[in-house]
Amino acid sequence: MSHVTKEVELRAGAPVAFDGNIRKASRWLHSVKAYFTVNAAVYSTDEKKVVTALTYMMEGTASSWSNTFYQVCEGRSSKYGTWVDFEKEFQEMFIPADASIVALNKIQKLKQLGRSLTSYVAEFRALVAVANVKESHVLIHMFNLGLNDDLVNAVHLMGEIPTDFDKYITAVTKIDSNMKRGKTTIALTCAGWHPSYRPQPKKKDDDAMDIDHLDEEECTDCMAKGLCFVCKKRGHRANSCPEKKKVPVRQEKIEEEDDETENRRLAEDF
Repeated sequence: MSHVTKEVELRAGAPVAFDGNIRKASRWLHSVKAYFTVNAAVYSTDEKKVVTALTYMMEGTASSWSNTFYQVCEGRSSKYGTWVDFEKEFQEMFIPADASIVALNKIQKLKQLGRSLTSYVAEFRALVAVANVKESHVLIHMFNLGLNDDLVNAVHLMGEIPTDFDKYITAVTKIDSNMKRGKTTIALTCAGWHPSYRPQPKKKDDDAMDIDHLDEEECTDCMAKGLCFVCKKRGHRANSCPEKKKVPVRQEKIEEEDDETENRRLAEDF
C-alpha cells in the first residue's frame, strides 16, 4: 500500500488582501509571485495560482475586477487560463503603463526640506526604481534637485565628487553627519562651552597666606576673635604678620578660599 505525501504549505510571507490601490499593486503582485515560488510544490499549476490570487482580491475595486474575471472565465474552454495571462490582465488594470512617468513627475517635485536625509534617500530610491532610471549621472542630478541647499553647497566643496550614485549617497551621508556634529558644537559654544577649553590653573599669589595648617575649628576661632591666622595675635593681618616666614608654605596652588576667608573676617571686624 503506497502512501501519498501531502505537501506542507509555508504560510510565512503570505500575501495581504489587495483592495485595488494602484500604488500597492506592483508590490502586491511581487509578494504573490514570491509566495508561489516558496510553495512551488503546492502551487504547481496555473489554475491553483490564479484561483489563489483571486481569493486575496475581495476588497475595494479589486473585488469588482475579480468577480468580472470569474464570469469571463466561465466561458473559457481552459477555464482560468494561464498565470501569464492573469498577470498581464492584472497589470493592464492596476499597473498603468505610465507608472514610470508618474514616478518621474514625483521625483521632480520631491524635496528634502525639514526631514532627515535618510528619509529623503529612501523615497528617492523607491521612485527611481519605478521610473526605471539607472544611469548614475542622471540619478545624481535628479537627487541634487531636491537636496537641501546647504548639503548641495557642501558637496560642491568636495575635492573629488563620486560619479557612482551609491558612492555619491555615501559621501553625502557622511557630509550630513559631519554638519550635524558641527551644528551641535556651535550650539554648545554659544552656551559657553568650547571643545578646546581647559580650566586654567590659578596663579599663585606670593603675598597670599596659606592657612591650610589650620583646621576648620581654628579658622573659625581666629575669625571670631579677630586673630592673625599665622601667629594668632591681634593687631595685624596674616599677610603682614612678622612671623609669616616662619610658617612653612605648601608648594601646591593656592585656592581662592584663602582670600575669601580673610575677607569674611575683615567684614566681621567692621
